[in-house]
Order: sequence, then structure tokens, then C-alpha cells
Amino acid sequence: MRRLATFGLTAFLALAMSSAAHAALIAQFTGTTPSGSNTSYNYNLVFSTQGGDRLEAGNGTIAPGAVGSADFITLYDVGLNSPSPAGNFVMATAGPGFDLTLQNAGINAGQTQPLDDPTLTNVTYRYTGPTLITDTVIPGFSIVVNNNDGTVLRQFTGQFTDNIGPELGTKVSEIGRVAVPAAVSIPEPASVMMGLMGALGLVARRRRSL
Repeated sequence: MRRLATFGLTAFLALAMSSAAHAALIAQFTGTTPSGSNTSYNYNLVFSTQGGDRLEAGNGTIAPGAVGSADFITLYDVGLNSPSPAGNFVMATAGPGFDLTLQNAGINAGQTQPLDDPTLTNVTYRYTGPTLITDTVIPGFSIVVNNNDGTVLRQFTGQFTDNIGPELGTKVSEIGRVAVPAAVSIPEPASVMMGLMGALGLVARRRRSL
């Protein structure tokens, strides 16, 4: 059995800016903090059980869609990690109960096809805490860049776990959009196109992996 929900852009942005989210695991942009020539873009991760979901560390590995793997969320195309003058990504930090990895492609939740520019950095936050079965807002996530060119909507994908019924333990995937740093001092054409699509396209789809 597969569960699927689709939301319009306006509705999803309203959810993302609310502390009472109805999507199970979303990234919520909370604003910026300047620090010298750098700017920290700050986030909460908002988890809602929706009456039957959980977050789990599982076996500690990230295997999208696989029973027992760690749950996670990936924010895409948050900055250019490059020694060239155009590079602006500095670092990312994880909130309590999570760690992070950086990569230019993926890590995608199962059955999702996010827009992903391979020249830009993605950050994946992996859940490492005790199994979470209550609605929770988790603060303390950030992406630091060395300029402040504003924000652009880019995609995230997340994985969490079914906690009830015949699909107990199976993985659920989600795809949506969140504001991230406007990425680069010299925009890549693919980045510009993704920003335009972000303003026009469908926003969130949730699928249950079989």
C-alpha cells in the first residue's frame, strides 16, 4: 500500500513557517545571523507524528527506503563549495540528535526525484537519537556562507518511519521546498532554472516505500 499527498506552493510554505507542521519531517527556515563577512542561515527541523510516524536511528546507516536504516533529511544546493572566488559555502551545523554529511549529489529519500545541481553543496542531516514518537521542533541547524545574497527556494527530501499498522517499520519519503542561501556569487544557469521552477511547481509529495 502506498500513501501520497500533494500540496500547493502557498499551502506548503504556510506549513513550513508554522510550528505545528502537518508534514512529518520538514526543514523550517527561521532567519539569518550575521558574523563578520559570513552569514548563518538558521533552521529548525519540525517533526510531526501525524498519528503514526516516528524518527529512528536504526542501524546508523543511510539506506533510502530500507527497513532499519537511519532516518534523515537532505537540503539541496545550499552553496558552492569551491576555492574559486565564486565559492561561498563555509560550513553547516547539526542540531541535537542529528549529525551531518556534505555531498554534491543526493542523498535522496526513496522514490523522490529532487532537482539537484551537481556543482552545488547538499547537506544531509542524519537522525542519531533515541526513537522519537512525539511531535517535536528541533532547533540548532545552520548553513553558513560568506555572503548574504538573500534566499532562494530549493528542495529537500526526507525519510521517516511508519509506526503503526501492517506497514510498521517501513520507510516513508517526503519532498518539499525550503529557503536556502541564494547559493553563489556567480549564479550557475541550472541554479537559476531551479529557482524559477521552485516558484512555480508542485511542492510536496509523500510516498511510502514498499
